[in-house]
Amino acid sequence: MNFSGREKGMVMNVDEKKYTILYFLDYGKCFGGAANTLIQQAVLMKKAKHKVVFFFSDYFGREMQSEYKKICDNLEIEYEWAVYQIASHTEDIDISCIEKGFDSLKSKVQSYHPDILHSVQINPCVELISRELQIPHIMNIYPMMPEFFSIVYFNIFPHYHLCDSWYYAKQWKHYLHTDSECIRTIVSERTKRKRVLDGSLLKFICVGAVYEEKNQLSVIRAFHKALMSGIQGKLTLCGYTDGKYGAECARYIEENNLKSSIMMKGFCPDMRREYLWNDILICGSKRESYPNAISEAMANGLVVISTPVGGVPEVIVDGKNGYLADDFSDDDLFQKIMQMQKDIKSGKIESILQETENTFWQNHSPQAAENKLIRYYGYVNEDYKVTCQNGKNDELIRISDFRNVFSSCMERFTRNKERFTEPDRVLQKLWYLYHIKDRLRKCCDEQKKFYIWGAGKIGIAVKEMLEIFLPEIRLEAFLDSKKTGVFLDLRIYNPKEILRRENIVIFVAAENG
Repeated sequence: MNFSGREKGMVMNVDEKKYTILYFLDYGKCFGGAANTLIQQAVLMKKAKHKVVFFFSDYFGREMQSEYKKICDNLEIEYEWAVYQIASHTEDIDISCIEKGFDSLKSKVQSYHPDILHSVQINPCVELISRELQIPHIMNIYPMMPEFFSIVYFNIFPHYHLCDSWYYAKQWKHYLHTDSECIRTIVSERTKRKRVLDGSLLKFICVGAVYEEKNQLSVIRAFHKALMSGIQGKLTLCGYTDGKYGAECARYIEENNLKSSIMMKGFCPDMRREYLWNDILICGSKRESYPNAISEAMANGLVVISTPVGGVPEVIVDGKNGYLADDFSDDDLFQKIMQMQKDIKSGKIESILQETENTFWQNHSPQAAENKLIRYYGYVNEDYKVTCQNGKNDELIRISDFRNVFSSCMERFTRNKERFTEPDRVLQKLWYLYHIKDRLRKCCDEQKKFYIWGAGKIGIAVKEMLEIFLPEIRLEAFLDSKKTGVFLDLRIYNPKEILRRENIVIFVAAENG
């Protein structure tokens, strides 16, 4: 459903109503693009004279407290700290945090008499509070994988959903039955400048933490091919470079003598200045909803070359307002660089830059986002009233249902807490364990053989968890490609020896998320 359909059904002038909106952000130790988008939306509502309050989670402590305080002081927005957990997917919910934080957070929410609750990511505690207090709750969440929904979960997920791409909005709607809407990322600061691209020295920029899904190595290779084909230019990569993938990118630059043409600059605190120094953004992402870098580049007058990741094809039309590769390969990105070079020589690039500016105003300007957001809030407010009047919310799972379902699980954890090497890690997997236990018991009945992949500290946590919660499972061995011998009285096999066998179940001892 889009706004045009929603507006027809409205019986009120949404611009006249002023709301009290509580915004629930992420953990105190991090501050990413998803949080920034929600903050930008809150700022728009404050400017439109709505009452806005921020909530920050101290789930992992308050390491970022001074940074968040600075933001709120600058924006003159009231804020609170509270205990709640967010999750970027359906598997990763901490049931103990919901139990611990619910009553206190409910009282804080109630004290503001809000009209709307709005969260970044999945926030089950706030959703259960919204059901108790009968206040509509919206979540902002972006990429997802169908694998998240291979199990049917206890429904504590929000119904209303905002996304920055239709690509993922439709997927969440399909799997989680959300009422989803797309509102693009916002760029408040814009620089209008007359940029002359004559092909003499083109300055390219690639933005984002350097890791495999951002696909910077393909960008580097594409630019290398362009240099060999006569392009005169420089490429700057802005973003954290930690890890093996960053080292791989640096090694390619070193081995191909590209240091004079390609620079890995690392984290850049002033991205606006970086955009002003450059001419062309190359986005090589393989998995993303809608890259913030594209909206920021448009705001600063850069030409955009991008892979067809997430919702980018909904905005970028190849050869009209930017350049859209057919796939995620360096060959196709290289072809788009060369296509752009031809358009520079022919003068067509001027019309593309004009269309880029038009696209910014239609999709990423504060004015466009504010209008869409106010209309969406109006729609949600009215739709929720109708839902309540029709008694549909009476069927929803409440905090009492949640506590009844998970009480025995939590009691067993509490009784055995001293037996766990890393109890906090186990707590974060009880939700998932509860939902897969019947499937695992069926595997036992079918006499399948069970293995843990990873003979290390996380493997220990998995083994302990199975011993306490599913003692009927008898583990055969550990799998590890780097270790041999015996671990916790179980043999270690190389995965290749086991993966060829039938009737096996493997617990992959991986980090949350």
